[in-house]
Amino acid sequence: MDRRKFLVLSGATIAGLGGCQWSNPFDRSDRLRVLGLLGAIPSKLISQFESASQIKTEFKAESLPAKLWQELQNSPNLAKEKVPQLVSLGDSWLDPAIAQSLVQPIAPNLLDKIPQWQKLSPFWQQSVTRNNQVWGVPYRWGATAIAYRSDKLKFDITQWSDLWRPELKQKLSLPDDAREVIGLVLKKMGQSYQVDNLAERKDIFTALIQDLKSLSSQVLTYSSDNYLQSLLNTDTLAAVGWTSDMYKTAKQNPNLKVVIPQDGTALWSDIWVIPKGEVAIAATAWMNFCLTPEIAIQLTSLTDAVSPSSALDKVPNSVKADPIKFFSQDILAKSELILPLSPTTLTQYKDLWTKLRSGTL
Repeated sequence: MDRRKFLVLSGATIAGLGGCQWSNPFDRSDRLRVLGLLGAIPSKLISQFESASQIKTEFKAESLPAKLWQELQNSPNLAKEKVPQLVSLGDSWLDPAIAQSLVQPIAPNLLDKIPQWQKLSPFWQQSVTRNNQVWGVPYRWGATAIAYRSDKLKFDITQWSDLWRPELKQKLSLPDDAREVIGLVLKKMGQSYQVDNLAERKDIFTALIQDLKSLSSQVLTYSSDNYLQSLLNTDTLAAVGWTSDMYKTAKQNPNLKVVIPQDGTALWSDIWVIPKGEVAIAATAWMNFCLTPEIAIQLTSLTDAVSPSSALDKVPNSVKADPIKFFSQDILAKSELILPLSPTTLTQYKDLWTKLRSGTL
C-alpha cells in the first residue's frame, strides 16, 4: 500500500481526488462511528472497548489508506449523523487533511480525557502537532524496509548500499514514490531522509543525482502495490516497501527475508483524527483505549504494526524477537518520520522524480 501518496503530488492532483463520491458506510447514528483500516484493529478489541466503556461502536474498515482519505473527503457531503466521528489516517495524509479543513484539532480539554496521550513519547506527540495544536493520536507505526529472496542471493542485505550490488541488476523493485526513493538514496549517502533545498547543496545534489542514476539501472519495476508478488515469482530478488505489507507474507514464505537497513530508515504511522464537525466525547475514549497498555500489547502482537505506547514490556518474547517489528534501538535512533517539504524543496523533488522516471536525469 502506498503510504506516501500525498507527499509529492501537485495541487491539481490533490483537488482531483476530491471529486470521488463514496457511499456512506454507517447505518446507525446512535453509536460511535469509527472508520478504520482493514486488519489494523482486531475485531475482538471492538468488543473489549464496548464492554469497558459501555459505548456502542460501529466500526467500518477500508482496505487501503487512499480509500480512507476519499471517505474523509466525502464526509462534508454527508448528513451530520452519518459522518464518521473518528477516522484512521496515514501520517502522510494529515497535512492535506488540515489544509482542506477536513479535520479539527483536539482541544486541550479533550486531550485531558486521553490520559494515555500524556504518556506517549515526545517523538510521537510532535509527529501530530502543528503550530502547538494536536491534530491526531497515533496508534500504530512501522517502517520502510527491504525484502529479498534469501534462497536466491548469496549475500545478506543489511544496508541501503546493498541495493547497488551487481547481483541485483534489473532484479530490484522500488516504490513508485519520490520521497521514499530519493530518501533512501540520501540515507545511503549518510544524509537525512529529507534534505531541505537540495539544489543549493551542490556537493549533496551532485552525488545524489549520480546515485539515483546508478540505482535506476538496477530497477526492474517501480511499484508501491504489487512488489511482493514480483518477489515471490522471482521476477525480482529484492524490493523496498513497508513492513505492514511485508509482515504476513514473510511469515508465510521462509525464503523471503525482511531487513531494516542499518543506516536507518523512514517511519510511518497511522493516526486517529476527528473529522470537522461536532465532536463526540466517546471518540476520546476510543483513542485512549487504543493506547492503554493491555490494548497496545494486543495491537502489537496481533497485527502487522507496533503500538507507539511505551508500555510494551509484556509483549510476548516471540513477538519481541521479530526483527520486522522490534529492530535495534541503534537503527531506530537513525530513523525518522517523513515530514512535509517546503514549496521550493517540493519542486526540486518533483523535478528529480520526473527526470528519473523519464530517463532524462
